[in-house]
Amino acid sequence: MTSRHFVGANIELPIGTFGRNPTYKRLSELNLNGTSLDKYLKNEEASKFVEVYETEEDASGIDVFNIVSGYELIRTQFTTPYVYEVQGALEANNTLAQRKSIKSLFSYIDEHLLKGDFIEVYSCRHGHEGKEKDDSMGTYINLSTLQFGNHIRMRDLNHLGQTFFLEDRQYVLVKK
Repeated sequence: MTSRHFVGANIELPIGTFGRNPTYKRLSELNLNGTSLDKYLKNEEASKFVEVYETEEDASGIDVFNIVSGYELIRTQFTTPYVYEVQGALEANNTLAQRKSIKSLFSYIDEHLLKGDFIEVYSCRHGHEGKEKDDSMGTYINLSTLQFGNHIRMRDLNHLGQTFFLEDRQYVLVKK
């Protein structure tokens, strides 16, 4: 089953793509599996620029967007009025790409969270948006003091990316 991740805030948050590091190349400059695209492209197509990611880590980040119709039930998991879906590899921290997605989430939160306020993060399996939270999975993160739960003091957001990942029906309160 697919995991779904959400954030809730007391203020409107920007939607879009965050944390990715693309470069831009002309279609005519791309070689896919050693094959040039030149003979397949018209002149105007060949001069168009496209996003290219040099590494998997460059392609990693998050996408934040408004809740789509049919998923309004997720709002019951939050105390805040603005709820957004977040897509990214947030359910594991085994690879550089996964750690980059987690760091991107918390960099996004840190950048947009007002001092003294909080953002809620919730993760669940697709179709389980209305199920009760698993209170045993709940935790908090204080970005001002770099405290993760009761026992872990982080060095920085990179350390959080190595330590943290979201689990099914987990609620996380992020403070600043």
